[in-house]
Amino acid sequence: MTNTPYAVWHGLTPMGPHLRENGPDLFLVSGTDSHLVDAAGRRYLDARSSMWNVTLGYSCEPVKRAMTSQLDLLPSGTVLRYEHPPQVTVDYAEALVAVLPAPLRHVRFGNTGSQMTESAAMLSRFYRRMTGETDRHTVIALHEAYHGTGPLATALTDEPILHDYSAPIDAHVVHVSTPPPVSCDPATCTGECVRPVIEAVEAVGAERVTAVMFEPVSGTSFRPAPPHYLETLIVECRRRGIHSIADEVTTGAGRVGAMTYIERLTEVPDMLVLGKGLSAGYFPLAALVVASDIYDALADPPVRLGFPNGSTTDGHPVGAAAGLAVLGILTADDFFTRVRRRAAELVEMLMVAAKSEPRIGAVRGTGMMLGVELHDADGQLWSLRDVSALRGMCREYGLLTSYSIGVMPLLPHLTVTANDCRELVERFVKAVAALRP
Repeated sequence: MTNTPYAVWHGLTPMGPHLRENGPDLFLVSGTDSHLVDAAGRRYLDARSSMWNVTLGYSCEPVKRAMTSQLDLLPSGTVLRYEHPPQVTVDYAEALVAVLPAPLRHVRFGNTGSQMTESAAMLSRFYRRMTGETDRHTVIALHEAYHGTGPLATALTDEPILHDYSAPIDAHVVHVSTPPPVSCDPATCTGECVRPVIEAVEAVGAERVTAVMFEPVSGTSFRPAPPHYLETLIVECRRRGIHSIADEVTTGAGRVGAMTYIERLTEVPDMLVLGKGLSAGYFPLAALVVASDIYDALADPPVRLGFPNGSTTDGHPVGAAAGLAVLGILTADDFFTRVRRRAAELVEMLMVAAKSEPRIGAVRGTGMMLGVELHDADGQLWSLRDVSALRGMCREYGLLTSYSIGVMPLLPHLTVTANDCRELVERFVKAVAALRP
């Protein structure tokens, strides 16, 4: 290996330390089902689904066939300006909203979750300009939330280091405390669970707040929000004329053992952001789905341009074809039931493993979006640096993972087998044991 920088660069990883510690033999060259092979021939179990998005593994033939067929029919296209939208994209939008809770019935397609969380906040602000509420531009987001990176998405994400390194960022974003980690009982709820959000609204002034954005399951802490908490939050926002935006970029399209987390709620948010699993990671695809009243209010805006947001590849036909194929798999009989059953088996295996390894603690999350707590001898959660070190050790044992503060994220493919789960837990436990305290 030389110290010559690679032509491919992302910027998130400081290349100097990376080049000193790693080499090109780590480059991935092939994938089959839940496994990957690098340039040195090493085989890995992928417990991170690439970046949480390859939900159907690396051998999903229906998706591959759909994309190949679309390449033969119409290899490119866009919904930007809506002059000649691809028919497959229109068909996909209709199929997608049919499996989402009403009144979420209109889709804006994009390429990434970050793009669509930004679009959601910007659309809320645009709506205010078009309806005469021009003082409403503040967006409230929750602590421990991850909404991506970008001019506005970074501000919405509650990671101070991102704010420091990306400054200056949007000043009209306020973060408040997360929901309680225990169940919010509808029978006894007094609304106190959402008091921090309401206090933040009152501090800013409801007439200046345009939206509240939330993740149903935190992408940082892996704690699911109690359904009644979210229902109460949506109701309180609606009383004040504030848009509620659910960010299900990670949780949507099957990750939680259902098409969405919000479908279990009795109250539906005004906007829903989807991404990652929409195409099972086979094509850059994300979506912002809005309620009918928002669409109706903006169908004939009092300006010539309309909402000035989008990119050339929005609604790309190959992505739509992939999305249609994925949707067909997700909505097949018993698919989500099998995901939930397999996830329960994986959690049980991890709990059994914890009995022999005291540093392994509780398992957070739901469905195939799990976070395993890691504790020191004194019971303190591990630092981000320690979890990252464990991630490196997992790689040495043939297991690819992500990392977070105090927890090891485990987000395998929705199609993992029982043998895959046993292999995952075995390699994870060996990696923990090898990383001496």
